[in-house]
Amino acid sequence: MKIMFEFIYQLHDAFEQAGLENPWQETLHLCDILSGGALRGLDGRSPQSLTPQNMSLEEIVGQRQQGVPLEYILQQTVFMGRPFICTPDTLIPRAETELLVRTVLNHAAALDSDELTIVDVGTGSGNIAVSLALELPHSRVFALDISPEAVARAQAHVNQYKLQERVTVCCGDLFAPLANASLEQAVDIVVCNPPYIPTGSLEKMSAEIVAHEPLVALDAGPYGINIFRRLVRDAQFYLRPGGLLAFEFGAGQEVLVQRLLQKSGGYEQMHPVLDHVGTPRVFVAQKAVSMP
Repeated sequence: MKIMFEFIYQLHDAFEQAGLENPWQETLHLCDILSGGALRGLDGRSPQSLTPQNMSLEEIVGQRQQGVPLEYILQQTVFMGRPFICTPDTLIPRAETELLVRTVLNHAAALDSDELTIVDVGTGSGNIAVSLALELPHSRVFALDISPEAVARAQAHVNQYKLQERVTVCCGDLFAPLANASLEQAVDIVVCNPPYIPTGSLEKMSAEIVAHEPLVALDAGPYGINIFRRLVRDAQFYLRPGGLLAFEFGAGQEVLVQRLLQKSGGYEQMHPVLDHVGTPRVFVAQKAVSMP
């Protein structure tokens, strides 16, 4: 345990001397990633053995000074308590998105069904699809993304967790890869963490995000709801009556999202889900059992 604390203080001192804004936050974030979410996993580690690639502490600090996210430097992150490879090909899986996964899991637990068909639209690195498949062992998951690079990364994670028989990764725009999958009116859950940043707001975001993460996973058009419109419309074609649509959205967008769902006329039981500080982060809606 003493070695672990010495390790943490060494990290803090290095970040502080480098002039980074919040050295303790940097230290704890790095430790969380390296330990897979459990700091005790660092016991016995040293700054000379930070990563499998034996990257030096100086290299990490230098790249952080240039604004490169820690997840991309280390090429790994933690999501739902599990390690995932992280490269600039995909958006960094964030702890905030775990609320979306937990929301779907809570819904699944309330269903009287041994088998579930789930579609993850815009899967990115596959962190949502993989997490749901691992937590729901009788589920069948389709992970879709328009980016070939993201699809390759998602497939690598499916292979890593040995989920090839239950998770299918496909490349295409929104639901396009499902055109010949015979899933019309047969999907239990559609889940999505879409781009939701208005184009005009990108320049106001942290340079660390805009300069390093893929813009296709961030930019959602003038009002930040371009993908929402298509998602709400097209999900109705695949969801079974009573099926769940669950997706993440940005700050202040809940009214726009609610109106989109109401205007579609195809959903009921629509409501936002609040995060741990009471901020609406996820919207859920069920496909109407009897369509108008």
